[in-house]
Amino acid sequence: MGQKKKIDIISPADSAYEAMLLIEAGATALYCGLFPEYFKDYPYFFSPNQRSFKEAQMNEKEFERVVDICKSKNIPIYLTINQVYFLEEQIPLIIRMAKYAELLSVDGFIMGSIPLMLHIKDAGIKTPIIASTMAVTLNSFTADFYYKFFNIKKITLPRSLKLNEIKQIVANNPNINFDTFILVGKCPNVEGFCGFLHTNPNKIWPCEQVYDIECYPKERKEIINIQKMWQGFPRSHGCGICAIPDLIKIGITGFKIVGRGSPASFKIKNVELVTHSIKLFEEEKDIKIVRKKVLSLYKEHFGHECSPFVCYFPELLSGADKAS
Repeated sequence: MGQKKKIDIISPADSAYEAMLLIEAGATALYCGLFPEYFKDYPYFFSPNQRSFKEAQMNEKEFERVVDICKSKNIPIYLTINQVYFLEEQIPLIIRMAKYAELLSVDGFIMGSIPLMLHIKDAGIKTPIIASTMAVTLNSFTADFYYKFFNIKKITLPRSLKLNEIKQIVANNPNINFDTFILVGKCPNVEGFCGFLHTNPNKIWPCEQVYDIECYPKERKEIINIQKMWQGFPRSHGCGICAIPDLIKIGITGFKIVGRGSPASFKIKNVELVTHSIKLFEEEKDIKIVRKKVLSLYKEHFGHECSPFVCYFPELLSGADKAS
């Protein structure tokens, strides 16, 4: 496959126990959410890390254990602070949390809110900011803006971008490292612009639920059709492993796996699937042969065939828009 440098496999972790197992499975970087004691008066909807359920939250003691494990293994650990809806009264608490994490020497804050980035900057916090998918880097100009105004050198690209769009953004911003999602969490919407509330206790999100849709003006029926086609599809089965060689050739530096709050066994199997897929593409020169193998692995992993609705790069299914 001609891989020139190591690609990070970035996995979520919700406990120290998971952190150890995920690193053993092949994760080369971890990210997590923190819900400090001083946030206890707020519901999880107002958590600082864009997750509305308890399973994705760690307390300070557990977070410190995770950081210690990562430091002992020389594994980067990132703290997710990518909530975009927050109360003004929470800003001092978020600053307090960020300063605490900086004292622990975390490797970066994953953030999506420009106002919150400004507050972090004004507080004199030096920990690097990583622009999350909520920061909506849809083009080269946005990436350049984050680099110039916030010195951001690592960006997670939105899920909605096609390979050719990713290629252009990466080529035009050589000073920035770019990550893409590779497994779980595919979405029919541009996440940073999405107004849906993800608060269902069963973790079945609005884009997966079955309901009637009306659109105004009524001529925009394609919006209804697209949304309806998504209904009933599990977002948790999102996948982009077929695009691994294309993404590496483009210059992507990290593959991010979604899944904070999911069972440890699911996270571990996801890391193993991505690690195994990368190895297959490295060992076999014929990409078509490997794609058939990873599609088989996908079916084995999720229990059904790949679908364009949960494929991160559906253009590959038609053979179009390859990075090459």
